Amino acid sequence: MNILKSLLIVAIVAIITAIQSCKTDFELYAPYDDIPIVYAILDQSADTQYVKVNKTYLGKGDNASYASINDSVLFDNVVVNVLEYVNGSLSNTYSCDPIWITDVDPGLFYGGGTQKVYFFPTPTSGLNSDATYKLDINIDNGRKTAKSETKLIGDFSFSPIFRQQTNVGINLYSNNKYNNVPMTWKPAVGALKYEAVMDFVYQDSTASGWETKTIKWKLGKATGVDTKGGGEDLSKDIFGENFYINIKNKLANYPNEANVIKRRFKKLIYSVSAAGEDLSTYIAVNSPSNSIVTNRPTYTNIDGGLGIFSSRVTIILDNAAGQDLKLSLQSLAELKSGQYTNHLKFQ
Repeated sequence: MNILKSLLIVAIVAIITAIQSCKTDFELYAPYDDIPIVYAILDQSADTQYVKVNKTYLGKGDNASYASINDSVLFDNVVVNVLEYVNGSLSNTYSCDPIWITDVDPGLFYGGGTQKVYFFPTPTSGLNSDATYKLDINIDNGRKTAKSETKLIGDFSFSPIFRQQTNVGINLYSNNKYNNVPMTWKPAVGALKYEAVMDFVYQDSTASGWETKTIKWKLGKATGVDTKGGGEDLSKDIFGENFYINIKNKLANYPNEANVIKRRFKKLIYSVSAAGEDLSTYIAVNSPSNSIVTNRPTYTNIDGGLGIFSSRVTIILDNAAGQDLKLSLQSLAELKSGQYTNHLKFQ
């Protein structure tokens, strides 16, 4: 019994000594490493290509406050090149120049409402859909590098059936009922995810004259079966009743409504944007989730950094034989005098 008591005392003393000898302070901040963060999406339907290069940052106190300080998120010396390879051989080098963008949405980042990006004009001959594009970023004379590569998206187009429907005027209302019209298109090689949009273009007449305006209606997203352009045509429905409800909602509580004498419908514009495989994966990984799992994987295809280098392209259908795309006569009549939009002064 005395032996057990002695052993117990020894054990307690040992535990107390161990606790007292433990280091009670620790480093809250890990060693800082400014990792390049890159976002670059080549778009052969755009007239300018952009590359965004930032860096990770770490500071003591509220890290959110550092996000609005450009010096905290930008490298001092950055050289950006986009290299075009055809059949394994270098065919073009596009050097990117820095530019400060001022039309920045309000948010946590970019103090003063500006951000720095790098750009090169799309050549008049366009980007080559048969080429491989390699991104080469050199930071501080080689102290850091970031590299990646991507293919462009191949040609794709609206289906002949949908083009024919738009040529004669899309029929969203007829015989006292609303109609649903599928916007259909053929899948593209190199693309996986798509987003369809319809623009409703109209004009307001005021004492100052006519002013052209646009209501953008996102019809939704679609996913192809593969990136080889296989499978049937993809589509998103244009719901006839929702078309008129959307116009009513967009024009509700317009602050200058009293100044509008009348309105007239101008045209419809249809567009489909396609995202490359890497961009599609990046979007999927970072999309909102209803899962209770909070840890999400980090997706990047940047060697030496984080971010994404991929491609996208947008096809637009806005005229037929030089003529604006219209509504059918009954659909237009519903816009002027129908239950949802009769008060909006369309004539």
